[in-house]
Amino acid sequence: MYLIEEQESLDHFLNDIKNEECIAVDTEFTRVNTYYPKLCLLQIATPSLIACIDCLSDIDLNGLWEIIFDKRIEKVMHSCSQDIEIFFLNKGGIPENIFDTQIAAAFIGYSSQVGFKELLEQELSVKIEKSQTRSDWSKRPLAKEQLEYAFDDVEDLIELADSIKEKLISLNRNEWVFEECYDLIHMKMGLMDTSEIWKKTKGIRKLRKTQLHKAILVSKWREEKAAKKDIPRKWLIDDHEIISIAKNENLSIDTIKQMISSKRISENEITELHHFLRDTKEDFSELNERSKKKKIKDDDLKAVSIYLESKSAELGINKDILASKKDVIKFIAERKGKLSKGWREKLMRDDLEKVLNESL
Repeated sequence: MYLIEEQESLDHFLNDIKNEECIAVDTEFTRVNTYYPKLCLLQIATPSLIACIDCLSDIDLNGLWEIIFDKRIEKVMHSCSQDIEIFFLNKGGIPENIFDTQIAAAFIGYSSQVGFKELLEQELSVKIEKSQTRSDWSKRPLAKEQLEYAFDDVEDLIELADSIKEKLISLNRNEWVFEECYDLIHMKMGLMDTSEIWKKTKGIRKLRKTQLHKAILVSKWREEKAAKKDIPRKWLIDDHEIISIAKNENLSIDTIKQMISSKRISENEITELHHFLRDTKEDFSELNERSKKKKIKDDDLKAVSIYLESKSAELGINKDILASKKDVIKFIAERKGKLSKGWREKLMRDDLEKVLNESL
């Protein structure tokens, strides 16, 4: 176990692991005071080596990225959505061949949000401390406790994956997990695609159509400004302020100024926002069409829900792994979504059609 802060050490380590078939990977980052997450530490483990790479030190990380993005090498990670967001923001792409132990564990009976600590205890009887979860990873030098925490996050990860894979194979579910992991790395999340980030604005879905359109524009303007300034979006305009602006039918520069409490927006920017709302001719036709949802019968929703409850009990996995309420509604209304493809379709499509026919 060692901390890498110099180029020579990094090059030597990467040379040692470049032919590995599988590596464990984790990251530590900060994003409390910034819009973009700041990669601070990247941990890699093989069956015989563990290293923490200081990404804030003056070293060239291109060789590291080559290893991470090598399709031949399986990357074992736990709950990796934020990690792959960082990879995307740093390199403009997402590594292939990822095995996520949190996703995989859900298919052998664990909660879909099972933590790494719980998995290690249950599968390997290994206990670790998670006291540094909220630690400031940008501070240097790193404390001994931080490094121990970082090493713990990858030290037993490959062995954990092997334990889970063995159970998946015995249940004939390994292909299900590979499909889920594949879908994960081909999904644009977080800052990888901000086109619909407005949906996270608290209270926005309760607005009337014209108010909603205005709120979406304010949200998009806020997102662009926050990214440019590299500060959290709510430091510029809070969600409740977006809602207030959207509800105001007689907006002026002065009224917007009164509604926004942040000192991080200049008067020129408030004027810019006012002009943006006044002059932007956005096409919301697609959004309006999507809002015209095909109505489904309560009986159909109830029948499918009962079936999924029964199926999840039969399989010994949580119902939310099979489908969310949103997935169910999409399937009933359009025969699309998660339930109409992949392992779910093969496993349940015929049953679902029968259930829906019986509820007519």
